[in-house]
Amino acid sequence: MYAALANPQQRYKQQGILTANPAELVVMLYDGCIKQLKIANLAIGEKNFNRSDMALRKAVAILMELVNSLSLEYSIARELLELYEFVINEIALILLEEEAGRIPGVLTIMEELRDAWRTVAKETQGTAELV
Repeated sequence: MYAALANPQQRYKQQGILTANPAELVVMLYDGCIKQLKIANLAIGEKNFNRSDMALRKAVAILMELVNSLSLEYSIARELLELYEFVINEIALILLEEEAGRIPGVLTIMEELRDAWRTVAKETQGTAELV
């Protein structure tokens, strides 16, 4: 109990998650994925393949959360699924090749999607659900 109270940054982060609307949560997932991709890029450059492997696996886990959140009854969700599958396949190749050359393209995709969701989050601020 004292450990949770001793870390104000962790409490702040947890409070942000608990009070976020669904679009803001999606933005947080994108931010996490982008962060892991950047960590992997640096780690590969340093030839720290254990660190890059861990970061890439975290990025895939985040992408799987995004996949699981899709309602495939909507065409936009099916299009997002295709993008997520592409990114997951690219990450699998990065893991296999231990080469960072594919990361900039994947980062661009994820950053553009995140920016679009940021717009949605601003427009839906204060609402409990997405339309």
